[in-house]
Amino acid sequence: MASCSNLLKKEKETTPLYPYVENNRVGFLDEQLNKKIPPQFAFRANKNWPYSFSEGLAAISINGKAGYISRDGSIAIEPAFEEAHNFSNGLALVRSGGLYGYINKRGKYEIEPRFADAGSFHSELARVKEQSGRWGFIDSDGDYAIKPQFLGALDFQGGLAAVQTTAHREWGYIDSLGNMAIEAQYPRAKSFSEGLAAVQLEFQQWGYIDTMGRVFIESQFLEAGPFSEGKAAVAMPKGENNLEQARYGYINRRGRYIVEPRFDKAYSFSDSVGRIMVNGKFGYINENGKLIADPIFDEAWDFKGGYGLVKIGTKYAYINKQGIFALEPLS
Repeated sequence: MASCSNLLKKEKETTPLYPYVENNRVGFLDEQLNKKIPPQFAFRANKNWPYSFSEGLAAISINGKAGYISRDGSIAIEPAFEEAHNFSNGLALVRSGGLYGYINKRGKYEIEPRFADAGSFHSELARVKEQSGRWGFIDSDGDYAIKPQFLGALDFQGGLAAVQTTAHREWGYIDSLGNMAIEAQYPRAKSFSEGLAAVQLEFQQWGYIDTMGRVFIESQFLEAGPFSEGKAAVAMPKGENNLEQARYGYINRRGRYIVEPRFDKAYSFSDSVGRIMVNGKFGYINENGKLIADPIFDEAWDFKGGYGLVKIGTKYAYINKQGIFALEPLS
């Protein structure tokens, strides 16, 4: 009985809660989009929006400061930070006094703010930037696992992290011990996702490599995004006489188009739905490339748990996978 009860409790704790905006205040909805936490937190359209729960807590803003709430809406960590990010590996990245550090779930610093820039923990390591401008990686004790030496660094994904070396300013990939697993040779590179990473190859065109550094999909794209749900958004020139302007579509892992390039912008699939842009407006497509919501939204975010958050003018709403409003627009 106890194990069953714990399982139900864990499932309840991981059930999505959806942020909504009413009168420029943020609250949260349950999985049926019923109001669960009244709108009482400040709305800040920053990189942490839409607010989301991670490891039982969500970063919110009150009176210009960021803190954390529990799933019942109560304040878990008093707002005291300039920035607050989602918890990962029991630690959350925060900014205070212009510097980044990491707190635990009691709101106490495990790693004091001392970094000019930083990322959340991934694979038990976090990328951090010293005030000298060099990037390295720390462990959960705040000690350097990989000393600061890189001009740029991305989060660890799939056991590898993209880093920009001082030699020719090229990008390669290191393992968690700091060994160069894939030699620095790319003008630009992105993180691994589903075993593949987008890199610039010949003629500054994008292709994909595998975790051994072998070319998996030949360079041919103006732009290339990460693989998600077996698909990646890529861009090709609009036409032979217009090589700079891009049209976006989606390819599979063999590099073949499953959705032909016809959008001004396209984003990774999430919850079997792809977010696209046409003429400055956002819409959504299904896995066959068919529009499920016409591009009419001023802003839109990835689907999660069957719903997508959209913005029309100054109002926010949720739509379902049929493109129908599941929550009517609220200002």
